Amino acid sequence: MPNLHLGINTCFAVKRWPEPQRWLRIVKEFGLDCCQFSFDLIDPLLDETVTAAYADTAREQAAAEGIFIHSAFTGLAAYSWSQLLHPDEAMREAAMRWYQRAIDFTARLGASGMGGHLGAFSAQDAADEARQRLLLAELEQRLTTLSRYAAQRGLSFLLFENMAVPREWGYSIEQAQQLTGLALDGVPLVLCLDLGHPCALHTGTASDDYLAWLNVSWPHTPILHLQQSDRTGDHHWPFTTACNAQGLVQAPAVLDALQHWPARDIYLFLEPIHPFEADDNIVLQDLHESVQYWRDAMK
Repeated sequence: MPNLHLGINTCFAVKRWPEPQRWLRIVKEFGLDCCQFSFDLIDPLLDETVTAAYADTAREQAAAEGIFIHSAFTGLAAYSWSQLLHPDEAMREAAMRWYQRAIDFTARLGASGMGGHLGAFSAQDAADEARQRLLLAELEQRLTTLSRYAAQRGLSFLLFENMAVPREWGYSIEQAQQLTGLALDGVPLVLCLDLGHPCALHTGTASDDYLAWLNVSWPHTPILHLQQSDRTGDHHWPFTTACNAQGLVQAPAVLDALQHWPARDIYLFLEPIHPFEADDNIVLQDLHESVQYWRDAMK
């Protein structure tokens, strides 16, 4: 039976509690001992003296609080960009520099891996199969370069996330299997399985079923993002009583599937994203209820 580690992505802290001391203390108050850092808290392309100081503070404070920062994740801002699949080659090169700086930050932070959103085709490129093949061949080369760079910087893995939009590569089980099967000669590329994203798909295939993703054999143990959603969109709702009554993701079904995984350790990170207009106290209440929902299920 695997060891399940419940943590939280620090997206909850964006524009509310950006100070490392504060978001780490909130993680501690939730009774959690691990988290995943979100780059929505700091752009890795900012002046390196600023980013290095932030990483140092977070690393030292995490050690003081007894919290393990498992990995660093691209976040909502980077998800808004086309990144490594941008139609303009110069923009794809710029995205490489962003990822390399993000890897540098992750190494300084003391986390083991970094990644998330890889890229999105433009509408025009998505309609052109030859163009897609060209960009995907280039993507593999770029991932190989980043894999080597991550290994040089002391990381153990890179992450990619299954997406909720067909123009975003990695949205289907088959595409995710292709990515995890890439023969990279640096660190491996590991799936970050967002359980809410399949709920938002409408492909008519197994990729629309979050439980189907859990029953696939993956070459490297995925990490999980936990968010509540239904068929109407990728909502990133919390696991409150009201949201659970409407959403599709059910903890008992998830945990039952994970019991069959061969891995020794499995990391699950809560990733609810509230509107910026939401009351801060309500956000904390919803997150506390979400933690309790999963903790009760894991008993």
